[in-house]
Amino acid sequence: TFLAQQDSGAFLGKDLLPAIFYVSNWAQIFGDVPYFAATDPPLLRHLWSLAVEEQWYLFWPLIFVGLLALTGRRTSRLAVGLLFASLASMLLSVLLTFSDDATLSLPWTDVDRYNFLYLNTFSRASGLLLGAAFAFFWRPWRWTRAAQLERRGLDVAGLGSVLLVVVIAVTRAGDILVSPSLYRLWLPLVTVSSMVAVAMVVHPGARLTRAVFGWTPLVEVGKRSYGLYLWHWPIFVFADVRSDHIRFLWASVLTVAVAELCYRYVETPVRKGAIGRRWAELGGGPGMQRTALVGVLGVSVLFLAGTATAAIGRAEPSNIAVDDSEVEFGFDATAPVTTTPSPPVSDPTVTEPVTTDPAVVATEPPVTEAPTTTLPTLPRNLVIVGDSQAHSLALNLPDGIESTFTISDGSRDGCGVLTDGNVRSSLTSFGRSFDDCVGFEQEWGDTAAANGAEVALVVIGAWDVFDIEVDGTLVPFASPQSDQRFLDGLQTGIDALRAAGTHVALLEVACMRPQSVDGAFVPPLPERGDDARVAHVNDLLRQAVDANPGGGVSFVPGPTEWCNDETIATDLGYRWDGVHVYKPGANLIYTTIAPTLLAIELD
Repeated sequence: TFLAQQDSGAFLGKDLLPAIFYVSNWAQIFGDVPYFAATDPPLLRHLWSLAVEEQWYLFWPLIFVGLLALTGRRTSRLAVGLLFASLASMLLSVLLTFSDDATLSLPWTDVDRYNFLYLNTFSRASGLLLGAAFAFFWRPWRWTRAAQLERRGLDVAGLGSVLLVVVIAVTRAGDILVSPSLYRLWLPLVTVSSMVAVAMVVHPGARLTRAVFGWTPLVEVGKRSYGLYLWHWPIFVFADVRSDHIRFLWASVLTVAVAELCYRYVETPVRKGAIGRRWAELGGGPGMQRTALVGVLGVSVLFLAGTATAAIGRAEPSNIAVDDSEVEFGFDATAPVTTTPSPPVSDPTVTEPVTTDPAVVATEPPVTEAPTTTLPTLPRNLVIVGDSQAHSLALNLPDGIESTFTISDGSRDGCGVLTDGNVRSSLTSFGRSFDDCVGFEQEWGDTAAANGAEVALVVIGAWDVFDIEVDGTLVPFASPQSDQRFLDGLQTGIDALRAAGTHVALLEVACMRPQSVDGAFVPPLPERGDDARVAHVNDLLRQAVDANPGGGVSFVPGPTEWCNDETIATDLGYRWDGVHVYKPGANLIYTTIAPTLLAIELD
């Protein structure tokens, strides 16, 4: 129950059984949260790799026996077949990257394309299949020659392959998992390099390689690697290591300590037969021992898993972004709203005749259509799209707003309107890649269309105030290139929403007062508190409106309090971290913008 009440523990109830039965990768593929989600990381997210490993252990022996029968026990044919299967697995992953559609349509459902590519057993089996194929060719125990050149070649291959993996890990660390190059080049290179490294380590001629990997500290780390991998992620999530280096240091120390305890008092005794010896002491015979032990362990696992899942399911997950307080919507939707007709869209291909007769000009004054006072049809169907600010605004609805607005959430945490590049903040410990935001515009349009939205409120800005590094080159904020990147990205979102038949309302970016709050996955970033940067983004939003004449895109001024009233702007009751709203902050926004949204004349 305690775990379920943590921010990242909300997914534990769904993740526990898949983790126990080693199907976490498939559960994450068909789940709601992508593996590479920037926020709310599940505590058991890392167990996907152990699931792939166990699935291989389960199915490979059966496949191996079947392949032997099909090939007439000709191992050379079997090896070639496995090699082609490995290459086919890599090629399939590559081919699936040649699409701009973030969704991959499977026969029975749609899934996130890159989530599927990264986690599914078939693409991840490429390395395992390659290793199995190579095992039929590689027979180092038959090596008898002692030529110095050959030994050097073996060591160069072994240590060089390891170095290549390290270089890829270091230089591509900024790449997110939705980068096509990861699947087209880097993962295949790591797969082949790893196979070469293993091949050299087991070869008696590669003395230097064997000496390096036989170094006692590395061997001891290897013995504890399972525990280190198993425990590091949940500890890192609870410690919120991305907020600063000190947290990372202490979380690392705790991970090592917990892994050591697990190695000494759980892993080692079990490997040395502690369970069997204990059962023998209780009087069970060998045959009875095996049957009863399997039965007891199976029932125990199912009982504990079921009990834990039920307890977690009953627990109410605590989400720091959710405000449970009662706040009444502060707007009278029954009052008449003054609407100003949108200017007609002129057709540049049609030339209107020009009247130059003074009498006509004097007697025919220009016709203007006066504003009208109407009661709009309520509730107005509103979809909120944008980054996590949009999510908070859609999540913390004041009571009674449903009579004025029907609100659907089309937000995507961590994503503004950029789809590439890495955030560069003066808080150098923080990093963020926008590669996982590819396809945001399609999600905007799809959500608007699916919910029949009349107006789409675009809420962005939190990720649009930074310098961005693109392909190793820094693009400074407010530079011409930076502005054009933002406007181009925003236009793709506008186009998708307009194609869905939705009026686009660009909400004024609020002055932000970021503060350090326990449970916040993103630390207070100084650039967000720079009002001049926020003002520049708002200028760009106004430019986007001007670039879309015809009345289909509007700029919506927000509350002035965010910039002019520090008491409200810094009140964590309004915005829980100085950026994302709680119900009082959401009510302030909705109350302020409701007249503007209701005054919009729909197409």
